[in-house]
Amino acid sequence: MKKLAHEEILKQMEERIRTGEWKPGERLPTMQQLASRYGYSLTAVREALRVLESRRVVSIEHGRGIFITNDPELLADPVDRLRGMETRSLIQLLEARLAIEPELAAYCAVRCSVAQARSIRELCDRMEAQMKAGEDHFATDVSFHQEIADGAGNPLLAQMLSVVADLTAQGRRETDKLPRMREKAAGYHRLIGIAIEERQPEQARALMKAHIQDMLNAIQARGSE
Repeated sequence: MKKLAHEEILKQMEERIRTGEWKPGERLPTMQQLASRYGYSLTAVREALRVLESRRVVSIEHGRGIFITNDPELLADPVDRLRGMETRSLIQLLEARLAIEPELAAYCAVRCSVAQARSIRELCDRMEAQMKAGEDHFATDVSFHQEIADGAGNPLLAQMLSVVADLTAQGRRETDKLPRMREKAAGYHRLIGIAIEERQPEQARALMKAHIQDMLNAIQARGSE
């Protein structure tokens, strides 16, 4: 299956770091320069960098630039055994998300800034528009959940979520195939966004839990067939 644009960029960046072409402490080209180099959109480059930043492989310092961290061992994938997205591993991924993301949604509803709440709602709108137009919406889906993690104001929980962040897009490809799951996901996203914007943590928690549990139930039912 064809990789998403940001996954292709991520793979190439990781290879440059792994081989030592980009060394610890080195300043990377700007996002615009990276987009030109790889021939992808600025959005795709930003998503790839967000994954690397969440793993603490790179540090994005506003006003200074993008730097490789001093610990190349962070490139090691702690959940590599989940690659392949068989039913069992997909269930494990969803269970991990179920343990973390409802709380992130609740904290986000309390702690996020007005700008972050607005960004979450805008991502809901963008995903719906992309789905209606038949466009790739996976990166937007990932950004929606990451924006909630950022808005929760708990770096440790956000880091726990980032452990499986690079598997999320692959997992979404599988859940996206389930009957009416795309439409249901868009609906859940909109309701979660409203709950966060209206500062309703309990509702945000319950909706995020229902969203992920819905996917988990469908995958488990598929696996038992």
